[in-house]
Amino acid sequence: MSALALLRSDLAALRGSRPDRPGPDAPGVWLDANESPWASAADRRGTLRRYPADDDQRLRAALATLSKAAADQILPTRGSNEAIDLLVRAACRPGGDAVLVAPPTFGMYAFCARLHGAGLVEVPPGGGDDDRSAAIEAAARRAPVRLVFLGSPGNPGGELIPLAVLDALAARLADRALVAVDEAYIEFAGSASAVTLLAARSNLVVLRTLSKAHALAAARVGWLVAEPALVAALRGLQQPYPLPEP
Repeated sequence: MSALALLRSDLAALRGSRPDRPGPDAPGVWLDANESPWASAADRRGTLRRYPADDDQRLRAALATLSKAAADQILPTRGSNEAIDLLVRAACRPGGDAVLVAPPTFGMYAFCARLHGAGLVEVPPGGGDDDRSAAIEAAARRAPVRLVFLGSPGNPGGELIPLAVLDALAARLADRALVAVDEAYIEFAGSASAVTLLAARSNLVVLRTLSKAHALAAARVGWLVAEPALVAALRGLQQPYPLPEP
């Protein structure tokens, strides 16, 4: 089953404005975007006078190498916060669907759920990995949950969810919800990424960032790893030029 079936049907045909930009180094004058054809005093090399390439293949390729994934599985975002926001927007109908979280956890999941009018289901801490996984599945089936957020390692607790547990949970929720694994701190865990599960679990999504282990918090570069069809659908919901040229 494709993860596209788990997205809002009213957004299925929506594709945001994705201008076909030549990139910052292309010659010529591009009046359609009201870009300056000349360098400015603040940017004498002229590298910042144009809007950035909308889908920078170099960046996607680099992030794919870092993630050990294919380039068409990568969606660069404005930090992983934008990826969280896109997932809630794409999966949850306002006033109808819900997001499931397992507190204590990163506050952006709940913030984005409330921002988009989605319900919030919380599974309290307690028990081992298998017990909590069973509790998450049960809660997801009692409520109209379309999206599950799990931090691994967790923020703030640092707990690492075994890949076998994530795989089993995604399999059991394949017809019901996307399972988003936030790996903002995976480089510190000495563990394999959930990206290794994507080939078998189309409803699994992995979130990554350059802000933590790579010490680039101010760059605001995150990315999402998922099946190519889901990446393409989410890309269609992004605003143009999601990342600045630097």
